[in-house]
Amino acid sequence: MLDGLRLAVELKPINLAVGRALWNRFGDIRTFAVNIHLKFPFAVVGGVLVIPTYEETGTSVAVAAEMFEADESEEIVQSEHPAGQLPASAGPSRKGTTHLIERAIERLIRAGGRKSEVESAHLLEGIAVVAYDPDSATIRVDLPKPGSGLRWEEFVRDLVASYRARFED
Repeated sequence: MLDGLRLAVELKPINLAVGRALWNRFGDIRTFAVNIHLKFPFAVVGGVLVIPTYEETGTSVAVAAEMFEADESEEIVQSEHPAGQLPASAGPSRKGTTHLIERAIERLIRAGGRKSEVESAHLLEGIAVVAYDPDSATIRVDLPKPGSGLRWEEFVRDLVASYRARFED
């Protein structure tokens, strides 16, 4: 009988400053996996990123979120904006995030798939990306694509398979 944590799932919603927050939350999920797997190597670890298909820009809340995320990813700010200065906003607007979600999907595919406790601690047994439209509160059925391993139903399937392989006779 194995003692200790058996299943851990981290949910990381992203609502503002999606371009910056996405990569910070991706790093958070991998750090979570390492921390759990080092202490509990048999634990099944999952990560879920919840991402809107557009973001508000130019509002005081959006600017504050951008500044906060910029502080968390200092090297990105310095490479994109000289002297760490963020560009002035032209006023409230919406900016699509689908291209960012698609880039994240490409990276996240490589971060999942941990099949046994002897594999790298930074890998997760399952990862899900939930892309949603904030106006209609509906999940985009085309993101991620079926078979990517990142859809909700694939995420649950992977966690169940890993759990059964480790803890059921």
